[in-house]
Amino acid sequence: MIGSGKHRRRAAALGFGVVFAGSTFGVAALAQDTQHAEVEEVLVTGSRIAREGIDTSTPVSVISTEEIKLSGAPNVEKILSDAPQFVASTNGGATANTVPGGTADVNLRGFGASRNLVLVNGRRFAIYGPEQVTDLNTIPTALIARTEVVTGGSSAVYGSDAITGVVNFIMRDDFEGVEATAQTSYDSPTTTPTYNIDLTVGGNFAEGRGNAVVSVNYLNRGSITRGERGEWAYDSLSDGCVTPASFSRDHAGVPVSVPSGSTCRAAGGVPGLIAGGSGDIPNGRFTGVPIAGSATSNPGLNAALAAAGLTGMGSRGFTFNDDGTSVRPALTPQDDFNLGPDNYLQVPQERWMVNAFSHYDFTDKATGYLEFHFSNNRVDQQLAPTNISGPFLFNVNNPYLANLPGMNEVLRQLDLAETGPTTVTTGSSSRVNNPNDGFAVINVGRRLVEVGLRENVSDRNVWRMALGMRGDIGDVSDHFLRNLAYDVYYTFARTEETSRQSGNVSRSRFATALLSNGGAAPVLNIFGQNISDAGVDAIAIGATNSTEAELQVAAATLSGQIVDLPAGPLAFSLGAEWRYASSKFVPDEFLRSGDVVGFNPGLPTEGDVTAKEVFGELRVPILSGLPFIDTLAANGGFRQSDYDLEGVGKVWTYLYGLDWRLNEDVAFRGQFQHAIRAPNVADLYGGLRQSVEPATDPCSDKQPASGRTDAVRALCVASGVPAASVFTAGVQPNTIIPALFGGNPNVGEEESDTRTFGVVITPRILPKLAVTLDYFDITLDGAIAQLGGGLNNTLNLCYNIIQNANSEFCQAVNRNPVTGEISIPYYAEIRQANTGGLETNGYDFSARYGFDFGFGLFGNGSTLNISTAWTKTNEFTSTPVQAFPNVKNRCVGSYGTTCGEPIPEYKGVTRFTWSTGPLSLSLRHRYIDDVTVDRYLLPLRSGATPPAYADLVNPRLKSQNYLDFSFSYNWGDKVEFFGGVNNLADDDPPVVGSAQIRANTWPATYDYNGRTMFVGMTVRTL
Repeated sequence: MIGSGKHRRRAAALGFGVVFAGSTFGVAALAQDTQHAEVEEVLVTGSRIAREGIDTSTPVSVISTEEIKLSGAPNVEKILSDAPQFVASTNGGATANTVPGGTADVNLRGFGASRNLVLVNGRRFAIYGPEQVTDLNTIPTALIARTEVVTGGSSAVYGSDAITGVVNFIMRDDFEGVEATAQTSYDSPTTTPTYNIDLTVGGNFAEGRGNAVVSVNYLNRGSITRGERGEWAYDSLSDGCVTPASFSRDHAGVPVSVPSGSTCRAAGGVPGLIAGGSGDIPNGRFTGVPIAGSATSNPGLNAALAAAGLTGMGSRGFTFNDDGTSVRPALTPQDDFNLGPDNYLQVPQERWMVNAFSHYDFTDKATGYLEFHFSNNRVDQQLAPTNISGPFLFNVNNPYLANLPGMNEVLRQLDLAETGPTTVTTGSSSRVNNPNDGFAVINVGRRLVEVGLRENVSDRNVWRMALGMRGDIGDVSDHFLRNLAYDVYYTFARTEETSRQSGNVSRSRFATALLSNGGAAPVLNIFGQNISDAGVDAIAIGATNSTEAELQVAAATLSGQIVDLPAGPLAFSLGAEWRYASSKFVPDEFLRSGDVVGFNPGLPTEGDVTAKEVFGELRVPILSGLPFIDTLAANGGFRQSDYDLEGVGKVWTYLYGLDWRLNEDVAFRGQFQHAIRAPNVADLYGGLRQSVEPATDPCSDKQPASGRTDAVRALCVASGVPAASVFTAGVQPNTIIPALFGGNPNVGEEESDTRTFGVVITPRILPKLAVTLDYFDITLDGAIAQLGGGLNNTLNLCYNIIQNANSEFCQAVNRNPVTGEISIPYYAEIRQANTGGLETNGYDFSARYGFDFGFGLFGNGSTLNISTAWTKTNEFTSTPVQAFPNVKNRCVGSYGTTCGEPIPEYKGVTRFTWSTGPLSLSLRHRYIDDVTVDRYLLPLRSGATPPAYADLVNPRLKSQNYLDFSFSYNWGDKVEFFGGVNNLADDDPPVVGSAQIRANTWPATYDYNGRTMFVGMTVRTL
């Protein structure tokens, strides 16, 4: 963040000044001679005190605007996710295909988007949704001068949310002239284009006392479905057993049926990928019918099943042919529905954005400034046709079964076997079913392909304004309160989103349409693919949802120097801030009622959070000019925040640190920071929403053999699983489980402690070399999260760890009383709580160097600049429930349904740029270390017995090395051409079966589009 007046005029010094404070991506700063640069007072992200030179105890890394251009990324989130301090954000970016979706956020240190703070020019930007995070799609890439990243708690300086640090986008606010940039890019597998156009106009006015700049952006990104991408993305892959001859690490093999009680290898197969998918299929899958000859059947039902040809039916139930003219036992995975081809791998996006920045010097001591932003983002999510599942009533004389021998008799026998009244709930309606009343209950799993694809079109409008006054007010005296500067501002931001959905279905209408009305045939024939247009009209519904978010901030700061001490001036900063954040989500009536399948239903969410804060910093010079102590200074800071929340109230955050410059070559630094994150509107007031998550039900056949103990079996029965169904496929026919998630108004704040220690080496003998090495350690207590740390962890804690039916984790699980499934409308209910903890530590390393050569292509010599940045993560551990501290998920070097996105031990980026005259050629190397599935690593690290490594499917994702090439060429002073190829080797991402979130891989971490090309041109006036 650049200060006002003379501080703002010194911005040029910061480009190379902060290099010593942290790592630098790109090549913009490399050619500068850092030892001979004139560096004055600047403000670096992480402190509000202007510093002489580059002394800072907080590690700060810088991503230059040149790096953004050479990467070819029109949205800045891709650059940040490539940086080694960041973990990819599963729910953000171009690959997000959930609702709400189409946003891009940043996940610093892997703690999640809500635990780092995004700033623009040192001030909070617009937020979206109840989660109150910043959408990086609203950041004007064309105006970014540089991006500063502070890794570590910064709440004492910037307030709530800065648990893992701050990302501060510094904008160009002194632009003169006209600049137009056009860029297009496309991927090699599908040649889907992305177009990006920027027009920036600016200039000085009032004899140079003011400047105004306006920038307009248009972005159009095409969609890519998994079917269009093909190859590894087409099928919905899951772990299974395949024939040895068909085994492949990235494609489905021929499945092998494994008898109950046997193993894959004993059955003649090998563990491998199979073409799985959903057990809810277009021809219908029907369960809840006792197996012929079982203890729950009877002679009449046995005879009816024999007549229907279903004596061989298992727990998967039965299904029909396309025409509904024959019935047979359902098979897995042969009958499973492939969810992949229709789902977006890359969501389409169209964006219009206008940004304006202006400042005017009213006097030498007062500079007014104004910032304005408007953007419209239109994003379309697309999913496979919706499914509907659960118990439904059927007439025992259903006419669509009349030509199928025995089927109506099956229904009649089920009706006769009923022992008493039962209530069948379907969405917003309920019906009482009695024995021998002409109705029978069967569980339905139907993919409603006749209704069409699910689509959600979101229009998101964002307005943001900042108005402020800043300036230097001089000295109170020659020896007291000198170099005083102030900054007072107010910001207002509002986000409005409207989402229009199609492809949803009403559960109550579906249930009604299955039954005869006045003796007429039911509207719906769901046996086979036979739903008519009239049937579609009877059950299909649209939905319109709206979301609003607002952020207001008023702040004032005063900084300067109190007195001169023997080692230098005692510097300070004091300030006050008022902050108001609100959000409202208004779902469609059907979503609100829960009477919907398709996109996730939910309840209204509305609330606000207000904070009143005072804060301050102090920098105390201790020693200077001594042998081995060029300078030694201490710094400290505090912030007291008063929240209008019952669970928070008044909280303190603070920091203290030490800077020791040994000499001009070596400096040491260290800092401790105590930070908080106050709960956001979603944490506090989030209405219950339905979601389906990848998870393992320990009561199903997906429970490892070692976990199928008598204690687990008894607990499964106690929680509603029929005894005969425990550890069978019928308890969990899919790899996903539905759950309800919601807020808690009594949740409290999260607290974290960050420790950093580092060394900065800038040897005079090599004036273009800068090396930094920093150790970081971040611990987070009282993490606001879903009960138990999420659905999968809650199930694991209930059945495998605590094993108490009365625990809050077991009480959260509801099951279908017929099948024992956790299936709609029987959910696991997971609410927010200060439930867990997170901890990470490791090392950040960066280096840069430049070489000058006497030769070049254009006769003026050339330079080679090298920059590299790496992070080694020693530990990334989550404690799902801190009340049980021995239960830890040690996730570094792992990935999966518990740990989430891959968290590699090593991650790095290195760039080589050769510049000769107007031409620059650049080669970038990106490295992601190998990771191993958490299903194996977590029990191994906890001392438990993991599953046999040889029996796991693709348990290790090998390390990835990506090479990117780019160039730029200046044709005179007014025209620049640039372009490049990312992922030169056209490497496919590693393929995963069951242990992944979407698309058979982790598309936010790995390059899912293969080789991509981009080319662009910039034209400017001088």
